[in-house]
Formats: sequence, structure tokens, C-alpha cells
Amino acid sequence: MASTLVIDDTAYETELPENALKRGRAAADPEIIKAFIPGTIVAVRTKVGERVRAGDTLLLLDAMKMHNEVCSTVNGVVRELQVTTGDKVEKGQLLVRLRKD
Repeated sequence: MASTLVIDDTAYETELPENALKRGRAAADPEIIKAFIPGTIVAVRTKVGERVRAGDTLLLLDAMKMHNEVCSTVNGVVRELQVTTGDKVEKGQLLVRLRKD
């Protein structure tokens, strides 16, 4: 899939590989938050039963010495936390389950 990206009046042709398109379709459930990269949970910023909004930071995941915010994808309530601070996680591992409002 090709598209044009314009930055500061300069057009760049981009192409998204077919395997990347397939990955995006697989992550169809916005109520399930999985690790997008292997790493270590360095902070849990939510708890079960807490009301969250789309974009709220739920966890901090350290990967390759960079802290990555893991954010809510929906407005809703935290149903389940599968990790605690210090846990090592694998790519694709379930971290948080939400209940969408």
C-alpha cells in the first residue's frame, strides 16, 4: 500500500509492506492491551476497577533503556492487570484487560 507523506512542503513516497498490514488487522480488540515489545514493567499507573480514558498511561515498559508509555485505547474501566512492577514481559503478552464504556 503506497501513500504520500508531506513534511515541510517536501513529499515522500512511502510503502507499507503487506505483512505490516496483516499485523494491524490482528490487533482488533481495543479492550486488550498487549506488550508491543519485550521489556520490563517499571511502573504500574492504574489499578483494577479504575476508570480510564483513551490515551491515559496505564504502565511504563522499559525496553532497550527507553521507557515506553502503554496507554489505554478506550474510555472504560480496568478489568484485569496481568503484570506488576519488575515483571519481565514478552512481545504479545497480555498486560491489561479493559471494559469499554
